[in-house]
Amino acid sequence: MNFIFISPAYPVTCTYFCDRLHRLGVNVLGIGDVPYDELNDQLKNSLTEYYYVDSLEEYDQVYRAAAFFIHKYGRIDWLESLNEYWLPADARLRTDFNIAVGTREDGIGKLVKKSSMKKVFLEAGIPTARQHIVTDLEAGRQFAATVGYPVIVKPDIGVGANGAMKLETEDDLVSFYDELPSVPYVMEEFLSGDICTYDAVIGQDCEP
Repeated sequence: MNFIFISPAYPVTCTYFCDRLHRLGVNVLGIGDVPYDELNDQLKNSLTEYYYVDSLEEYDQVYRAAAFFIHKYGRIDWLESLNEYWLPADARLRTDFNIAVGTREDGIGKLVKKSSMKKVFLEAGIPTARQHIVTDLEAGRQFAATVGYPVIVKPDIGVGANGAMKLETEDDLVSFYDELPSVPYVMEEFLSGDICTYDAVIGQDCEP
C-alpha cells in the first residue's frame, strides 16, 4: 500500500501515525516544507521517502511531488494530512490523481464551508443556530431583527474562531458592513450555553 502523508512533521503527533503505518508494512511517502535534516529520527525511519517542497501553499510544487511518487511507486491508495488547514488541497490532490479513498473536491464543501455544514445539520434534523449568508446591510438588518442581537459573523471558510466577531448593536452591524471583508462571511444568531466536545481515538480493531 502506498500512503502519501502531507506535512508529516507538523503537528509532531503525525510522527506516530507514520510510525504505525510503517510497522504495518505501508510505504509512507512524505511531502512537506520542513527540510529532511530537521525531521526527527522516528519520522525519518518511518518514511519510505520524503519530498521537500519550498511551501505547501504552492499547489504546483505539491502536485509535482505526488506525481513523482506515483511515477516511482505506482498508484497511491491513501493521501492524508491530518490537518484541517490542508483539507481543500488534500481533496484537490485526490481528485487530480484519482485517489479512491477520502473526500474529493466535489464533497469538500461540507467539511470546510460553514454554510454547507449547516445544510447537513438541518437535513439530519439537528437543531442549530439560524444562519444568514452575508450580502448587504439591509439583509443583515433583517436577519438581526429576526433573531435579535447579538449576532455572530465569521468567515464561511476558516479554521477555528479566526475572523469571528460578535455584533451587539446596530452600530456594530453598520461598522461591520462599512469594512466588509473580501472573503465570504456568514451571520448567525448568538446562542448561550455550555460548549462540549467529544473526541475519540479508535484502534485498528475499531475499538476505543
